[in-house]
Amino acid sequence: MSKKILKSISILLILLMVIGIISGCGASKNDQTKPQENSAAPQDNTRQQKGTGYPLTIKDQMNREVTLEKEPERIISLAPSNTEILFSLGLGGKVVGVTNYCDYPEEAKSKGKIGGFADPNMEKIISLKPDLVLATDMHQKPVEQLEKLNIPVVVLAPKNIPDMLNSIEIIGKATGKIAESQKLVETLTERIKAIENKVAGIPQDKRPKVYYEVWPEPFTTAGPGTFVNDIIEKAGGQNIAGDAQKAYPEYSQEMIISKDPDIIIFSHHGTSKQTAEDILKRSGWENIKAIKDKKVFYVDENIVQRATPRLIDGLEQFARIIHPELFK
Repeated sequence: MSKKILKSISILLILLMVIGIISGCGASKNDQTKPQENSAAPQDNTRQQKGTGYPLTIKDQMNREVTLEKEPERIISLAPSNTEILFSLGLGGKVVGVTNYCDYPEEAKSKGKIGGFADPNMEKIISLKPDLVLATDMHQKPVEQLEKLNIPVVVLAPKNIPDMLNSIEIIGKATGKIAESQKLVETLTERIKAIENKVAGIPQDKRPKVYYEVWPEPFTTAGPGTFVNDIIEKAGGQNIAGDAQKAYPEYSQEMIISKDPDIIIFSHHGTSKQTAEDILKRSGWENIKAIKDKKVFYVDENIVQRATPRLIDGLEQFARIIHPELFK
């Protein structure tokens, strides 16, 4: 084969390689993903600027693009839910700061404290020299302050179980724990499907009516746009507040009685000391079906109100309460 032909082939191969690289970069730049709605499968919301590794750009749950120059080694969490996800992905060793309310898992309690959820101490956060801060949509001012200091902040704002799964994947991608996050999401999704498959054959009008009590004075429940509402529906129940106009409506006693729930589940927090026995003895409630059948149950608020993998524990517990005949 002549040198001229060999030279032509070499040039052709180089051209093909260049075209391939340009095409790959073009696909990366055009990767625009909408937030999840109905699918439990997490979205692909990471754009890597150099093919693999760092730097990379992530789109968080507020549609913000956040660029990470390197793999985070010093992470601060501004919410208990974010902290739980970090530990579930094996990132506890990289966590240098958490809120006063980050109490799970047990190891989280020993981490440096950066203040409350609503009022994090900015001086303390800055002094810990984080290379990644995980915030929520309640942290607008802290996020703006940290951005001015060029500290990467990823904002998580899950409203339902699919969003929570997406949060896990976002954190996994940001921290280099992609495989671990995908495995965790797959496991959780399988557990969700196992519940949904068991209750799938129950007609809507045959599903028990559930009243979930967040707080007893005034009576406060969980409506649409909450994890509790999502859990009740996936567990094969009907949320009596599913048609409410806001996420956490206050109901009068008369309204609760008129809706006549089949099951009452409560998760009082803070200083409330009421028990199932107290609810069963409430004056005027004696004709509610749940009271007559003594179907009043307590569930830990942290497994049904925090956006963490433990939401699936809450889903399984609700399913056993709502349909004991299916989940013995």
